[in-house]
Amino acid sequence: MTNTSSDSGTDAKPREWRFVWRHRHALVLILVVALMVGTWLALSPARPLPWVAAALVAATLVWWVRRRTHLAREERALALVDLSEVDRMPGTEFEEHVARLMRVHGYTAVTVVGGAEDGGVDVLGRAPDGQAVAVQCKRWNHPVPPNEVRALIGVLNTGYRGYRGMFVASNGFTEAAAREGEGHMTLVDRDGLARWMGGTEVPEPPRA
Repeated sequence: MTNTSSDSGTDAKPREWRFVWRHRHALVLILVVALMVGTWLALSPARPLPWVAAALVAATLVWWVRRRTHLAREERALALVDLSEVDRMPGTEFEEHVARLMRVHGYTAVTVVGGAEDGGVDVLGRAPDGQAVAVQCKRWNHPVPPNEVRALIGVLNTGYRGYRGMFVASNGFTEAAAREGEGHMTLVDRDGLARWMGGTEVPEPPRA
């Protein structure tokens, strides 16, 4: 779970409702396409395939346009943020910021799961190569100590088997924490976050 030194609030919505809200447009699109296909099948039972194909093509086109529009909007939002803005973010906003960075730089299926019951992981997604990634975010005013890195290693070895770990810390890691995470996960410190935000270096999960 992401924390700042003064964070006290968390998202009160259950994880299931956060997922539904984030994907609300896709769910509405699926419902509309299903209704269109059902109507066309009822009106043209003898030749259903052309109608089904047309509906799928239309749905794919609408999805692609919406996705490109959404990514362009997120790119514009990221361009307005620097590290000084990050330092003023509450923990939940920092999680959303990291998720936005992931989506804009090629990660897919990105979902923020942070909150009181996040299980030690704040963001889930898939790297450009398809590898499942579990991300921990810390918007702290001091470096992350080694016990936090050890905790994420434990989470990856229990509840998130098959995922590769990434730990993003706005104020970096202590030397002991950096040694603890070596070989187990990708550590994104303050300088790495700045390069990611600038688009010059996109972090990748460690290889298997």
